[in-house]
Amino acid sequence: MASQKRLMRVLAFVSRPAVAIGGALIISSASVAFVWFLTGTSSAGIYSAVALGPITEEVDVSGTVKASQNTSLSFQTVGQVASIHANVGDHVTFGSTLITLANETQSATVALAKANLATQKARLDALTSGTRPEQISIDETSVSQAKSALENAVQHAYINADDAIHAKSDSSFSNPRVDSVRLIPIISDTVLVSKVERGRVDIRPVLENMHSLIASSTDTEQRADSMQSDLKAVAVFLNDLSEALFKALPNGVTPAKTIASYQTLVDAARSEISGALMTLTTAQTAYRSASGLLALARSGATQNDIDAQHASVQAGVARLASAKANLSRTYLVAPISGTVSQQNAHLGETVSPSVPLVSIVADGKYQVDARVSEIGITKIHLGDHVEVTLASYPNKTFNATVTTVPPSATKSNGGDSYKIVVTFNDADTRIKPGLSANLRIITASKKNVLLVPTSSIIANGARHFVYVKSDGTSVKKQIKIGIQSVSGMTEVTSGLNAGDVVLSFGTRATNS
Repeated sequence: MASQKRLMRVLAFVSRPAVAIGGALIISSASVAFVWFLTGTSSAGIYSAVALGPITEEVDVSGTVKASQNTSLSFQTVGQVASIHANVGDHVTFGSTLITLANETQSATVALAKANLATQKARLDALTSGTRPEQISIDETSVSQAKSALENAVQHAYINADDAIHAKSDSSFSNPRVDSVRLIPIISDTVLVSKVERGRVDIRPVLENMHSLIASSTDTEQRADSMQSDLKAVAVFLNDLSEALFKALPNGVTPAKTIASYQTLVDAARSEISGALMTLTTAQTAYRSASGLLALARSGATQNDIDAQHASVQAGVARLASAKANLSRTYLVAPISGTVSQQNAHLGETVSPSVPLVSIVADGKYQVDARVSEIGITKIHLGDHVEVTLASYPNKTFNATVTTVPPSATKSNGGDSYKIVVTFNDADTRIKPGLSANLRIITASKKNVLLVPTSSIIANGARHFVYVKSDGTSVKKQIKIGIQSVSGMTEVTSGLNAGDVVLSFGTRATNS
C-alpha cells in the first residue's frame, strides 16, 4: 500500500506541466527515476498489454443439497391401520398405495350406492319402456335383496353401537354400566361432566332397545327408523364425550398421554357410528327405491314420474361419488414417484386426521440452497448456468441452473443475504440430500473483448481510469468497464485499444 501511494504521488507529479527550465530539469530527472521504478524489480507496478480475449464473470458460493420436493402425507379421516405397503427406503411410483385403513363400512356403502344407482336406472328404464311381466318379477327380486341388505344394516348398526360404547368410549369412565358412572379425567366444566355422565346412563336403554330390534318381528322399515334414531342418540353422546375430553386437565392419575388415548378411541367410535348411520341410510333409501320401483311397475307411469325418476338417478350418481370419495380416504396414495424417507404408521393403531405418517423424496430433482451477498445477487439471474462440485466427489462437475432469485434479502448471522435456489439439470444417483456443494455460477460470458488486469484500474467514484504507457511516460486515461472475472481480468468497453500498454498496481483495483 505504501509503494502504491508513493507511485501515485510520482504519477501526479509527472503529469504536471513544466513551468520553468528548472522545473523541466526536475521533471526530467523524476521521469528517469520513474522509468527505473517501473522497469526495475520493484513490486509497485508492472506494464501489461491490452489484449483481446474471452472473459467469464462468476459468483462462487456454497450450500447444501436437498430434495426439490419432499412431500409429507397424512389421512383425512380417523381409522385403524389395516395394512402397510411401503417402508423407509422403498421406491414408490405415482398412484401406488402406501397405507390402507380398515374400510369394511366404506366398501359396503359403495356397494349399496352402486346397487341403489342400478335400481334407479332400472326404474327409469321401466318407466320409459313400459312394464313387462318378467320385469315385475325382477323388481320383486330387487325388493327382496334390498330388504335383506336393510336387515343386515340394522344388525350391524347395533354391533357398531355396542363396540363404540363398550369397547371404545367406556375406557374414559369408571363403573360405566351402572348409575354411579364417573368420568375419569378431571374437567373444570362440571355442567359438561354431569351431562356426559348422565348421557352414559341414558345410553344403556338405547343399546337395549337396539338389541331388541334385531330379533323383533316389526316391519323392517319401522325397525330401521328406530335404529337410526338410536344411532343418532349414540352419536350425540359421543360428541359430548369428545368435547369433555378436549377440556380434560392432565394430572398424575390421567396424564396427557392417557387423555390423548381416550380421545383417539372416542374419535374412532364417532367414525364407526357415522359409518353405521351412512350404511343404514343408504340401505333404507335402496329398499324404498326398490319398493317404489315395484309399485310403479305394477301401476304404470306418468311424465311427472319419469322426470322425477331422472332426478333420482342423478341423486344416485352423487351418492355413489360421495361413497367412493369416503372409501378413497382410507387409502394413503403416493402423489409423486420417489423414495420413502419416513414411515410412522403401525399395524392396528388408530390414526388421526392431518397427522403426517409418510414422507416421500421426489425422484430425480435435487437442488442446492445457497446464500449470496448484496454484491453477488446483482449479477445473478434466473436461468444462469451453474457448475456444482460436491465434497464427496471433488473431481466431478455437475451441471445445474439458477431456478429461484429472491426479490428481497433475509436476515442471517452474517447480516443481510439473498437465498437462491440452484436445481440440478440431470438425475444422478451420486446426488443425495445433505451433501455439501460448491457452486460456480456463470453470470456472464463474452468472447473477443478488450481485457486489462483488474489491478490496473483506478476507481474514482463511478469513474474508472488507467495509466497508459506513452512516449516513455504514463498518461492517465478514463475508461468504461464491463464484466470482471475472478482470475483478475476486467473487460474494457471504451477508452483503450488492443496493443495499448497499461500500468498494473498489484492484485486489485485501486481507489483514488
